[in-house]
Amino acid sequence: MRVYTARRASGANPAASVAAQLLAIFTAIFGRLPIPVPPTAPPKSSGSSFERSDMANRLSIHKRYLDTFLNHGTVPYSVLFAHIRQGGPVRRDAFAELRKKAPEASLDWLNHVERNELWSDLTRCFVRDGSETDTDVKLLKSTLAWTEASKPETNVGPTETGTDVASGVGVANDFGSKVCGPTSRKP
Repeated sequence: MRVYTARRASGANPAASVAAQLLAIFTAIFGRLPIPVPPTAPPKSSGSSFERSDMANRLSIHKRYLDTFLNHGTVPYSVLFAHIRQGGPVRRDAFAELRKKAPEASLDWLNHVERNELWSDLTRCFVRDGSETDTDVKLLKSTLAWTEASKPETNVGPTETGTDVASGVGVANDFGSKVCGPTSRKP
């Protein structure tokens, strides 16, 4: 009797089989029908949008900063640094405007910041409570510090690098990072 009930319990469920067959039939029929796709058209631009774009192009600023530029005569550092902190396309646009506004001497450092994505170093140059001139000064100080740090040192001897050999390789600390000395020499 046990064997008989065990075979009967493990049998196929006819309702599940019918459901699977009906699903396959409907999938075969309706799967072949094309799904109508609504036509997509770009949003209609008004005439004022084209005028704003044209005016922004003539002023050589991004359209996003047009109202600010017209109100203040320039795009303030506070707006640019806030947008740089946001990241994405807003950062790209703000950085392009920052290049136009920053002192010319700091453009190489700004290129270095963008290439190495040192955004936190850049945002430290913004002086919240100070004037725009204070931010210009901090940008120039950061540029000067970067320039001095990137200069190759000349006449580096064994005592200056902390090694007994003038190899140009510094002494490593317990954590494996170099404490002093240049990592490579350029002839």
